[in-house]
Amino acid sequence: MFMAVSGLYCLAEGMTLQQLGWFFAAFFIVMVVLEVPSGFLADRLGHLAVYRLSKCFDMLNFVLLVLAPNISAVILASAIGGIGRALGSGCLEAWYVNQRSKESHHGNLRLVLSRANLWLLFGLGMGAAIGGLLPAMVPHAFSQAYLNGNPYKSALILSMVIHIAALGISFMTFHEGENVQSRQGHNHESLLSMGCNLLSHFVANPVLIILLAWQMLMGYALANHSVYWQPVFAMLEGGNSLLEWVGFIVASNYLLAALLGRLLGVPAAAFSVVATLLVFALCAALALVGMSLVNHSWGFLFANWVFIAAVFLSRPVIAAELHRHVSSSYRSASVSLLSLSLNLGGVMTGGLLSWLTQIYSVPVAWQVSALVLILSACGLSIWQVMTSRGRQVPDRETDSLH
Repeated sequence: MFMAVSGLYCLAEGMTLQQLGWFFAAFFIVMVVLEVPSGFLADRLGHLAVYRLSKCFDMLNFVLLVLAPNISAVILASAIGGIGRALGSGCLEAWYVNQRSKESHHGNLRLVLSRANLWLLFGLGMGAAIGGLLPAMVPHAFSQAYLNGNPYKSALILSMVIHIAALGISFMTFHEGENVQSRQGHNHESLLSMGCNLLSHFVANPVLIILLAWQMLMGYALANHSVYWQPVFAMLEGGNSLLEWVGFIVASNYLLAALLGRLLGVPAAAFSVVATLLVFALCAALALVGMSLVNHSWGFLFANWVFIAAVFLSRPVIAAELHRHVSSSYRSASVSLLSLSLNLGGVMTGGLLSWLTQIYSVPVAWQVSALVLILSACGLSIWQVMTSRGRQVPDRETDSLH
Protein backbone atom coordinates (compact mmCIF):
# COMPACT_ATOMS: atom_id res chain seq x y z
CA MET A 1 0.00 0.00 0.00
CA PHE A 2 2.77 2.45 0.92
CA MET A 3 5.07 1.02 -1.77
CA ALA A 4 2.90 2.52 -4.50
CA VAL A 5 3.48 6.08 -3.25
CA SER A 6 6.71 5.83 -1.20
CA GLY A 7 8.73 7.92 -3.68
CA LEU A 8 6.02 10.56 -3.91
CA TYR A 9 5.77 10.63 -0.11
CA CYS A 10 9.49 11.35 0.22
CA LEU A 11 9.37 14.12 -2.39
CA ALA A 12 6.38 15.67 -0.60
CA GLU A 13 8.47 15.67 2.59
CA GLY A 14 10.98 17.90 0.80
CA MET A 15 13.61 15.30 -0.13
CA THR A 16 15.98 15.89 -3.00
CA LEU A 17 16.53 13.12 -5.58
CA GLN A 18 19.85 12.33 -3.90
CA GLN A 19 18.17 11.97 -0.51
CA LEU A 20 15.49 9.82 -2.14
CA GLY A 21 18.27 7.48 -3.28
CA TRP A 22 19.61 7.34 0.29
CA PHE A 23 16.11 6.53 1.56
CA PHE A 24 15.80 3.42 -0.62
CA ALA A 25 19.49 2.49 -0.26
CA ALA A 26 19.18 2.44 3.56
CA PHE A 27 16.28 0.01 3.32
CA PHE A 28 17.84 -2.40 0.83
CA ILE A 29 21.36 -2.38 2.30
CA VAL A 30 20.10 -3.23 5.79
CA MET A 31 17.72 -5.84 4.41
CA VAL A 32 20.42 -7.58 2.35
CA VAL A 33 22.94 -7.59 5.22
CA LEU A 34 20.45 -9.05 7.71
CA GLU A 35 18.55 -11.35 5.34
CA VAL A 36 20.33 -14.63 6.06
CA PRO A 37 21.23 -13.97 9.76
CA SER A 38 17.56 -13.25 10.44
CA GLY A 39 16.67 -16.58 8.83
CA PHE A 40 19.00 -18.41 11.18
CA LEU A 41 17.48 -16.48 14.08
CA ALA A 42 13.99 -17.66 13.04
CA ASP A 43 15.16 -21.27 12.83
CA ARG A 44 16.74 -20.96 16.26
CA LEU A 45 14.07 -19.04 18.21
CA GLY A 46 10.94 -19.99 16.28
CA HIS A 47 9.45 -18.68 13.04
CA LEU A 48 6.35 -17.09 14.54
CA ALA A 49 8.32 -15.43 17.33
CA VAL A 50 10.64 -13.74 14.82
CA TYR A 51 7.69 -12.88 12.57
CA ARG A 52 6.06 -11.03 15.47
CA LEU A 53 9.34 -9.26 16.16
CA SER A 54 9.47 -8.18 12.52
CA LYS A 55 5.99 -6.65 12.85
CA CYS A 56 7.22 -4.60 15.80
CA PHE A 57 10.07 -3.19 13.70
CA ASP A 58 7.63 -2.52 10.87
CA MET A 59 5.37 -0.54 13.18
CA LEU A 60 8.35 1.40 14.56
CA ASN A 61 9.32 2.20 10.99
CA PHE A 62 5.89 3.66 10.21
CA VAL A 63 5.64 5.59 13.48
CA LEU A 64 9.00 7.25 12.79
CA LEU A 65 7.96 8.07 9.23
CA VAL A 66 4.74 9.69 10.41
CA LEU A 67 6.42 11.69 13.19
CA ALA A 68 9.84 12.26 11.57
CA PRO A 69 11.05 15.80 12.40
CA ASN A 70 13.68 15.87 9.63
CA ILE A 71 15.07 14.04 6.60
CA SER A 72 17.66 12.15 8.67
CA ALA A 73 14.86 10.62 10.76
CA VAL A 74 13.05 9.55 7.58
CA ILE A 75 16.18 7.75 6.32
CA LEU A 76 16.66 6.13 9.76
CA ALA A 77 13.06 4.93 9.63
CA SER A 78 13.76 3.36 6.24
CA ALA A 79 16.72 1.44 7.70
CA ILE A 80 14.48 0.18 10.53
CA GLY A 81 12.00 -0.92 7.88
CA GLY A 82 14.82 -2.94 6.30
CA ILE A 83 15.30 -4.73 9.63
CA GLY A 84 11.61 -5.60 9.77
CA ARG A 85 11.61 -6.82 6.18
CA ALA A 86 14.66 -9.03 6.77
CA LEU A 87 13.23 -10.53 9.97
CA GLY A 88 9.90 -11.31 8.35
CA SER A 89 11.31 -12.76 5.14
CA GLY A 90 10.17 -16.35 4.78
CA CYS A 91 9.08 -16.83 8.40
CA LEU A 92 5.47 -17.75 7.72
CA GLU A 93 6.34 -19.87 4.69
CA ALA A 94 8.90 -21.84 6.69
CA TRP A 95 6.47 -22.26 9.60
CA TYR A 96 3.71 -23.41 7.23
CA VAL A 97 5.83 -26.00 5.41
CA ASN A 98 7.11 -27.36 8.74
CA GLN A 99 3.54 -27.67 10.04
CA ARG A 100 2.52 -29.60 6.90
CA SER A 101 5.43 -31.97 7.44
CA LYS A 102 4.61 -32.49 11.15
CA GLU A 103 0.98 -33.23 10.30
CA SER A 104 2.05 -35.67 7.54
CA HIS A 105 0.63 -33.69 4.63
CA HIS A 106 2.66 -34.98 1.69
CA GLY A 107 0.57 -33.55 -1.14
CA ASN A 108 1.82 -31.38 -4.00
CA LEU A 109 3.71 -28.67 -2.14
CA ARG A 110 4.33 -26.75 -5.35
CA LEU A 111 0.60 -26.44 -5.99
CA VAL A 112 -0.06 -25.39 -2.38
CA LEU A 113 2.62 -22.69 -2.43
CA SER A 114 1.35 -21.49 -5.82
CA ARG A 115 -2.11 -20.99 -4.33
CA ALA A 116 -0.60 -19.08 -1.41
CA ASN A 117 1.33 -16.97 -3.92
CA LEU A 118 -1.96 -16.01 -5.58
CA TRP A 119 -3.21 -14.55 -2.30
CA LEU A 120 0.06 -12.64 -2.00
CA LEU A 121 -0.33 -11.22 -5.52
CA PHE A 122 -3.96 -10.33 -4.81
CA GLY A 123 -2.92 -8.49 -1.63
CA LEU A 124 -0.16 -6.63 -3.48
CA GLY A 125 -2.61 -5.61 -6.19
CA MET A 126 -5.28 -4.37 -3.80
CA GLY A 127 -2.69 -2.56 -1.70
CA ALA A 128 -1.22 -0.78 -4.73
CA ALA A 129 -4.69 0.27 -5.88
CA ILE A 130 -5.66 1.63 -2.47
CA GLY A 131 -2.27 3.30 -1.97
CA GLY A 132 -2.56 5.05 -5.32
CA LEU A 133 -6.17 6.15 -4.78
CA LEU A 134 -6.29 7.09 -1.10
CA PRO A 135 -4.03 10.21 -1.18
CA ALA A 136 -6.11 11.70 -3.99
CA MET A 137 -9.23 11.38 -1.83
CA VAL A 138 -7.79 13.22 1.18
CA PRO A 139 -9.31 16.75 1.41
CA HIS A 140 -6.72 19.53 1.14
CA ALA A 141 -7.85 21.13 4.41
CA PHE A 142 -7.49 17.83 6.30
CA SER A 143 -4.07 17.25 4.81
CA GLN A 144 -2.86 20.69 5.86
CA ALA A 145 -4.30 20.41 9.37
CA TYR A 146 -3.34 16.84 10.31
CA LEU A 147 -0.82 15.48 7.75
CA ASN A 148 1.59 18.44 7.50
CA GLY A 149 0.44 19.02 3.94
CA ASN A 150 1.50 15.55 2.80
CA PRO A 151 -1.57 13.56 1.65
CA TYR A 152 0.57 10.44 1.09
CA LYS A 153 0.77 10.04 4.87
CA SER A 154 -2.76 8.65 4.69
CA ALA A 155 -1.46 5.52 2.94
CA LEU A 156 1.37 5.37 5.45
CA ILE A 157 -0.98 5.48 8.44
CA LEU A 158 -3.31 2.86 6.98
CA SER A 159 -0.30 0.61 6.32
CA MET A 160 0.71 0.96 9.97
CA VAL A 161 -2.79 -0.06 11.08
CA ILE A 162 -2.58 -3.17 8.87
CA HIS A 163 0.76 -4.17 10.42
CA ILE A 164 -0.77 -3.81 13.90
CA ALA A 165 -3.65 -6.04 12.78
CA ALA A 166 -1.22 -8.61 11.35
CA LEU A 167 0.61 -8.76 14.68
CA GLY A 168 -2.63 -9.25 16.61
CA ILE A 169 -3.93 -11.88 14.20
CA SER A 170 -0.73 -13.91 14.59
CA PHE A 171 -1.52 -14.38 18.29
CA MET A 172 -5.18 -15.23 17.71
CA THR A 173 -4.80 -17.50 14.66
CA PHE A 174 -1.47 -19.36 14.85
CA HIS A 175 0.15 -21.53 17.46
CA GLU A 176 3.91 -21.89 17.68
CA GLY A 177 4.24 -25.65 17.89
CA GLU A 178 7.95 -25.60 17.03
CA ASN A 179 9.93 -23.49 19.47
CA VAL A 180 11.19 -26.27 21.74
CA GLN A 181 11.76 -28.66 18.85
CA SER A 182 13.75 -26.03 16.94
CA ARG A 183 16.04 -25.31 19.89
CA GLN A 184 16.63 -29.00 20.56
CA GLY A 185 17.38 -29.59 16.87
CA HIS A 186 20.22 -27.05 16.94
CA ASN A 187 21.59 -28.10 20.36
CA HIS A 188 22.34 -24.46 21.19
CA GLU A 189 24.85 -24.18 18.34
CA SER A 190 26.00 -20.69 17.43
CA LEU A 191 24.64 -18.78 14.46
CA LEU A 192 28.10 -19.06 12.87
CA SER A 193 28.01 -22.84 13.23
CA MET A 194 24.50 -22.96 11.77
CA GLY A 195 25.71 -20.85 8.84
CA CYS A 196 28.66 -23.14 8.15
CA ASN A 197 26.46 -26.24 8.28
CA LEU A 198 23.92 -24.76 5.88
CA LEU A 199 26.61 -23.54 3.51
CA SER A 200 28.23 -26.99 3.47
CA HIS A 201 24.87 -28.58 2.65
CA PHE A 202 24.22 -26.16 -0.21
CA VAL A 203 27.70 -26.66 -1.65
CA ALA A 204 27.28 -30.45 -1.47
CA ASN A 205 23.89 -30.35 -3.20
CA PRO A 206 24.10 -28.85 -6.72
CA VAL A 207 20.30 -28.76 -7.00
CA LEU A 208 20.18 -26.10 -4.29
CA ILE A 209 22.86 -24.04 -6.04
CA ILE A 210 20.84 -24.24 -9.27
CA LEU A 211 17.68 -23.07 -7.47
CA LEU A 212 19.55 -20.08 -6.02
CA ALA A 213 20.82 -19.31 -9.53
CA TRP A 214 17.26 -19.43 -10.90
CA GLN A 215 16.10 -17.02 -8.22
CA MET A 216 19.02 -14.68 -8.93
CA LEU A 217 18.11 -14.77 -12.62
CA MET A 218 14.53 -13.79 -11.81
CA GLY A 219 15.81 -10.95 -9.60
CA TYR A 220 17.96 -9.84 -12.52
CA ALA A 221 14.89 -9.84 -14.78
CA LEU A 222 12.68 -8.02 -12.28
CA ALA A 223 15.21 -5.23 -11.71
CA ASN A 224 15.54 -4.74 -15.49
CA HIS A 225 11.84 -3.96 -15.54
CA SER A 226 11.35 -1.96 -12.35
CA VAL A 227 14.15 0.58 -12.83
CA TYR A 228 13.01 2.10 -16.12
CA TRP A 229 9.50 1.00 -17.00
CA GLN A 230 7.76 4.18 -15.82
CA PRO A 231 10.06 6.64 -17.69
CA VAL A 232 9.81 4.55 -20.90
CA PHE A 233 6.03 4.24 -20.52
CA ALA A 234 5.68 8.02 -20.09
CA MET A 235 7.36 8.62 -23.45
CA LEU A 236 5.00 6.33 -25.38
CA GLU A 237 1.86 7.44 -27.20
CA GLY A 238 -0.77 7.96 -24.51
CA GLY A 239 1.58 6.82 -21.76
CA ASN A 240 2.09 10.13 -19.99
CA SER A 241 -1.63 10.63 -19.37
CA LEU A 242 -2.03 7.06 -18.12
CA LEU A 243 0.70 7.57 -15.51
CA GLU A 244 -1.89 9.45 -13.46
CA TRP A 245 -3.30 5.98 -12.83
CA VAL A 246 0.06 4.45 -11.90
CA GLY A 247 -1.36 2.91 -8.72
CA PHE A 248 -3.97 1.03 -10.72
CA ILE A 249 -1.40 0.03 -13.36
CA VAL A 250 0.81 -1.50 -10.66
CA ALA A 251 -2.25 -3.14 -9.12
CA SER A 252 -3.25 -4.62 -12.49
CA ASN A 253 0.21 -6.20 -12.79
CA TYR A 254 -0.32 -8.22 -9.62
CA LEU A 255 -4.03 -8.94 -10.06
CA LEU A 256 -3.68 -10.22 -13.62
CA ALA A 257 -0.68 -12.32 -12.54
CA ALA A 258 -2.87 -13.81 -9.80
CA LEU A 259 -5.65 -14.51 -12.31
CA LEU A 260 -3.25 -16.16 -14.74
CA GLY A 261 -1.75 -18.21 -11.92
CA ARG A 262 -5.24 -19.35 -10.92
CA LEU A 263 -6.01 -20.46 -14.47
CA LEU A 264 -2.68 -22.23 -14.94
CA GLY A 265 -2.30 -23.61 -11.41
CA VAL A 266 -3.24 -27.27 -11.79
CA PRO A 267 -2.11 -27.74 -15.43
CA ALA A 268 1.29 -26.09 -14.77
CA ALA A 269 1.90 -28.29 -11.73
CA ALA A 270 1.94 -31.33 -14.03
CA PHE A 271 5.11 -30.14 -15.78
CA SER A 272 8.64 -30.58 -14.47
CA VAL A 273 10.40 -27.83 -12.56
CA VAL A 274 12.96 -27.43 -15.35
CA ALA A 275 10.34 -27.04 -18.08
CA THR A 276 8.22 -24.64 -16.03
CA LEU A 277 11.08 -22.34 -15.07
CA LEU A 278 12.45 -22.31 -18.62
CA VAL A 279 9.05 -21.31 -20.03
CA PHE A 280 8.65 -18.55 -17.43
CA ALA A 281 12.14 -17.20 -18.17
CA LEU A 282 11.55 -17.22 -21.93
CA CYS A 283 8.20 -15.45 -21.48
CA ALA A 284 9.86 -12.79 -19.31
CA ALA A 285 12.62 -12.28 -21.88
CA LEU A 286 10.20 -12.00 -24.80
CA ALA A 287 8.02 -9.58 -22.83
CA LEU A 288 11.08 -7.46 -22.09
CA VAL A 289 11.87 -7.34 -25.82
CA GLY A 290 8.24 -6.46 -26.51
CA MET A 291 8.38 -3.52 -24.09
CA SER A 292 11.50 -2.27 -25.86
CA LEU A 293 9.88 -2.37 -29.32
CA VAL A 294 6.25 -1.23 -28.94
CA ASN A 295 5.27 2.39 -29.55
CA HIS A 296 1.81 2.40 -28.00
CA SER A 297 0.96 2.41 -24.29
CA TRP A 298 -1.53 -0.48 -24.40
CA GLY A 299 0.90 -2.76 -26.20
CA PHE A 300 3.48 -1.90 -23.56
CA LEU A 301 1.03 -2.68 -20.77
CA PHE A 302 0.22 -6.08 -22.29
CA ALA A 303 3.91 -6.99 -22.44
CA ASN A 304 4.27 -5.61 -18.92
CA TRP A 305 1.52 -7.91 -17.62
CA VAL A 306 3.12 -10.96 -19.23
CA PHE A 307 6.49 -10.06 -17.74
CA ILE A 308 5.25 -9.59 -14.17
CA ALA A 309 3.20 -12.81 -14.32
CA ALA A 310 6.19 -14.84 -15.55
CA VAL A 311 8.54 -13.54 -12.85
CA PHE A 312 6.16 -13.77 -9.89
CA LEU A 313 4.68 -17.16 -10.80
CA SER A 314 8.16 -18.67 -10.92
CA ARG A 315 8.77 -18.01 -7.23
CA PRO A 316 6.58 -20.80 -5.71
CA VAL A 317 8.01 -23.29 -8.21
CA ILE A 318 11.55 -22.52 -7.02
CA ALA A 319 10.50 -22.44 -3.35
CA ALA A 320 8.65 -25.78 -3.45
CA GLU A 321 11.67 -27.51 -4.98
CA LEU A 322 13.94 -25.92 -2.38
CA HIS A 323 11.79 -27.22 0.48
CA ARG A 324 12.21 -30.78 -0.81
CA HIS A 325 15.97 -30.56 -0.19
CA VAL A 326 16.25 -28.87 3.23
CA SER A 327 15.19 -29.91 6.71
CA SER A 328 12.84 -28.10 9.05
CA SER A 329 15.76 -26.93 11.20
CA TYR A 330 17.18 -24.76 8.41
CA ARG A 331 14.05 -23.91 6.47
CA SER A 332 13.77 -20.19 7.25
CA ALA A 333 17.48 -19.60 6.57
CA SER A 334 17.10 -21.38 3.23
CA VAL A 335 14.14 -19.19 2.29
CA SER A 336 16.22 -16.16 3.28
CA LEU A 337 18.96 -17.35 0.92
CA LEU A 338 16.38 -17.38 -1.88
CA SER A 339 15.43 -13.81 -1.06
CA LEU A 340 19.08 -12.80 -0.92
CA SER A 341 19.64 -14.35 -4.35
CA LEU A 342 16.74 -12.32 -5.73
CA ASN A 343 18.25 -9.09 -4.41
CA LEU A 344 21.74 -9.97 -5.67
CA GLY A 345 20.23 -10.44 -9.12
CA GLY A 346 18.94 -6.89 -8.85
CA VAL A 347 22.40 -5.63 -7.91
CA MET A 348 23.84 -7.34 -11.01
CA THR A 349 21.26 -5.56 -13.13
CA GLY A 350 22.15 -2.15 -11.75
CA GLY A 351 25.70 -2.30 -13.06
CA LEU A 352 24.80 -3.72 -16.48
CA LEU A 353 21.85 -1.39 -17.03
CA SER A 354 23.68 1.80 -16.05
CA TRP A 355 26.51 0.95 -18.48
CA LEU A 356 24.25 -0.01 -21.39
CA THR A 357 21.84 2.90 -21.01
CA GLN A 358 24.70 5.37 -20.84
CA ILE A 359 26.20 4.05 -24.10
CA TYR A 360 22.98 3.18 -25.97
CA SER A 361 19.42 3.52 -24.64
CA VAL A 362 16.94 1.81 -22.34
CA PRO A 363 15.31 -0.25 -25.15
CA VAL A 364 18.72 -1.51 -26.30
CA ALA A 365 19.65 -2.32 -22.68
CA TRP A 366 16.41 -4.30 -22.34
CA GLN A 367 17.13 -6.26 -25.52
CA VAL A 368 20.65 -7.13 -24.38
CA SER A 369 19.31 -8.09 -20.95
CA ALA A 370 16.67 -10.30 -22.57
CA LEU A 371 19.38 -12.10 -24.54
CA VAL A 372 21.37 -12.65 -21.33
CA LEU A 373 18.18 -13.94 -19.68
CA ILE A 374 17.49 -16.43 -22.48
CA LEU A 375 21.05 -17.77 -22.62
CA SER A 376 21.26 -18.05 -18.81
CA ALA A 377 17.89 -19.82 -18.56
CA CYS A 378 18.88 -22.35 -21.23
CA GLY A 379 22.22 -22.95 -19.51
CA LEU A 380 20.56 -23.46 -16.12
CA SER A 381 18.01 -25.85 -17.64
CA ILE A 382 20.74 -27.99 -19.21
CA TRP A 383 22.72 -27.98 -15.94
CA GLN A 384 19.62 -28.93 -13.94
CA VAL A 385 18.73 -31.80 -16.28
CA MET A 386 22.28 -33.18 -16.16
CA THR A 387 22.33 -32.88 -12.37
CA SER A 388 18.95 -34.57 -11.91
CA ARG A 389 20.11 -37.60 -13.87
CA GLY A 390 22.79 -38.24 -11.29
CA ARG A 391 20.58 -37.72 -8.24
CA GLN A 392 17.34 -39.37 -7.19
CA VAL A 393 15.44 -37.18 -4.71
CA PRO A 394 12.73 -38.86 -2.62
CA ASP A 395 9.26 -37.60 -3.46
CA ARG A 396 8.65 -35.93 -0.14
CA GLU A 397 8.73 -32.41 1.19
CA THR A 398 11.86 -32.50 3.31
CA ASP A 399 15.22 -34.18 3.29
CA SER A 400 17.70 -34.56 6.12
CA LEU A 401 20.40 -31.99 6.86
CA HIS A 402 23.12 -32.93 9.33
